[in-house]
Amino acid sequence: MAIPNILIIGAGAVGAFSAAVMARRQLGTIYLYDVVEDLSIGRAMDINQASPYLSTDTRVIGCNSLDEVPAADVVVITAGRARHSGMTRLDLLRQNLAVMEDLGTTIMSTLPQAQVLVVTNPVDVLTWFMKNTWPKMNVFGLGCSLDALRFCYFIAEAFGGSVDSARGMVIGTHNEDMIPLVNHATVGGVPVRRILGQEAIEEIVRRTRSAGTTITQRLKSHSGYYAAAHVITQIVESIVFNRLGIFPLSVGCRGHYGYDGICLALPTVVGRQGPERILEIDLDETERRALDGCALSMQEAIGSIQ
Repeated sequence: MAIPNILIIGAGAVGAFSAAVMARRQLGTIYLYDVVEDLSIGRAMDINQASPYLSTDTRVIGCNSLDEVPAADVVVITAGRARHSGMTRLDLLRQNLAVMEDLGTTIMSTLPQAQVLVVTNPVDVLTWFMKNTWPKMNVFGLGCSLDALRFCYFIAEAFGGSVDSARGMVIGTHNEDMIPLVNHATVGGVPVRRILGQEAIEEIVRRTRSAGTTITQRLKSHSGYYAAAHVITQIVESIVFNRLGIFPLSVGCRGHYGYDGICLALPTVVGRQGPERILEIDLDETERRALDGCALSMQEAIGSIQ
């Protein structure tokens, strides 16, 4: 891939900080757009003026119109209303559907070949909406990728070791029904169940499921963005450099795990073409029932907007 063009739609906290992290990682030419006039331009100026410290010559280009973006290989959508304290992710659905509809129309008319990463919540349902409305769009969602990052952090914290040694996967849906796969989690290659007791494991699972809500309760008017920006960058980096990283992305199920016609967060290999394949991993009976529950909730959410 030549030097790629990366378009981030939404210059709020998640979008702007993602642009800053991508610039530091020198992933390509980064365009930042927002409907609020001059917001993306001001954010870009602020990021660029930090470049001497960040040791990067990559520039972020703020745009007041998508017409200013010549082309884009990757589009990251962070636009839409953010969740605030007391609001569930599904409360956001109808408010953000209109945003996705407008953006989807624009993307398919001007950037039809782009790989589109949906970050806006509720991410699983909105990803399904985009793919169902525009079947030819190469769209996928952040899914449980942020939750997996948090899961690893909580494992390392409970173990008292480096985060570099913790490995874990979270699947299902990006809400309180998410499924941290304890049976597949390791510390330095050793299964977590051999290192931590059941009580500690249950606390890790609880904290993983409630992490986003806990942060939002503290911040009141918006949700977290530091960790999200870094995992978004990691996914884009896997595309740009064909790293074939594995992330639990929201992807369309076509018989995977026995489901069809819905999007679920499933372990996905990400390379130059975006999601390249979905990995089917062994689930125990409890995990299988939990995934069935996530599928049912997705079907209900889809039914509410059809």
